[in-house]
Amino acid sequence: MIKKAALAAAIASAPFAASATDLVGGGATLPAVAYVGEDFTLTDPQARLSTNAGLNPGSGFLDAPLGIDSIFDVFEQNNLSHTASYCQTGSSTGKRVLLGASGWSASGNCRDYSDSPEGFSGLDALPDFAGSDAPLTADDIVTFQNGNEAARTNLVQVPALGAFLGLPINIQDGSGNPITNVDLSTAEVCAIFDGSATVWSDVGVPSSQQIKVVHRSDGSGTTFAFSQYLAANCNSGLAPTFTTQELYSDAISLTVYGGRDVGGSGNGGVIDAVTGTPGAIGYANFSNVAVEPGLAYALVEGHDPANGGSINVAASDILIDKVLGDNDSVTGLPKPEDVDSSLAQECLAVVDPAVQLEQVYPIVAFTNLLTYTENNNDPAATQALFTEVTHGTRDQNGEPVYDLPVGYARVASTAVSNIISTCIN
Repeated sequence: MIKKAALAAAIASAPFAASATDLVGGGATLPAVAYVGEDFTLTDPQARLSTNAGLNPGSGFLDAPLGIDSIFDVFEQNNLSHTASYCQTGSSTGKRVLLGASGWSASGNCRDYSDSPEGFSGLDALPDFAGSDAPLTADDIVTFQNGNEAARTNLVQVPALGAFLGLPINIQDGSGNPITNVDLSTAEVCAIFDGSATVWSDVGVPSSQQIKVVHRSDGSGTTFAFSQYLAANCNSGLAPTFTTQELYSDAISLTVYGGRDVGGSGNGGVIDAVTGTPGAIGYANFSNVAVEPGLAYALVEGHDPANGGSINVAASDILIDKVLGDNDSVTGLPKPEDVDSSLAQECLAVVDPAVQLEQVYPIVAFTNLLTYTENNNDPAATQALFTEVTHGTRDQNGEPVYDLPVGYARVASTAVSNIISTCIN
């Protein structure tokens, strides 16, 4: 909920920009409800592109305006000559566009959830920023060095928001009545997603329906976080069942489901697949689950993501100039390593992946904002947007003037603020 008087006062005291800048970004779907609001969920099919700048998602595709008092909308209220548009491509595609992977450009059509995105619908080949719930990897650095490094010199990455993941369900009893009161143990979650539980009664749910596992079909930071949770809790022995991956079919062989799996693009695609598939369970950002009318979700070990509590990140949990290397061959968990020394300028920050596994509600993701160190179209505007996301507009007492949607928390830290103010040029 936004505190209107406090926001109005903050806007009145904010400096006005001298010239207009349309910031264009895209990537992770997990932070979309916080970044751009819920309006994109009201179109059919759901819009990927949220914009007040008149960007075109492509012929025949739908877009949506920014939701009132979403983070990006507040940025625009505070900076009246600027806009910020966001295309929900998924984390992997967002990184490819920013890094300059072959065949990807920010000027490609964003499209909507009826088709796969080609870019961010920007006017330029290079974007202003990207979002990713999967932190930069050593392989991503190589992609950048072979791509946009020549034009933009180096990368900036800052953790922005923490978010709870929910397990949406669509289960009926023998009379066709919906079953909504489901509380799964960690072992039962493992049995569902490793394929050993095939009907709901196998995990104590009074239904003879087959379990249909709905997963992301696109490269996804949500999948990165969920597969890390599965790897940490479900693996045993020397050969891990799950490994931490952005693509679910890389995290576990889909053959374990015997045809009982369904893919969906984006968090919205997963939710659509769950609602349309009797016996289904999936994983998605909880805020996306919460805004879907009538959609039930499972608790995990008695923990409800609607009341998940705080997401705690200590200063020592933020790693500087680290990227993710190969997964551990036994645990399947990611191993941080030093970034290539040529790019070590203290502009890359990431929450230690182990911290995702230490929260009260057990399935948590962290989403990151990424941009470049040099030759940005409007460094001051990009800094202002990143500050709004990570810190938020504050009143004269230093208190936030608006609340984030349920299931989100900011990862505010001095290290993040310093990177935003010194590294974005």
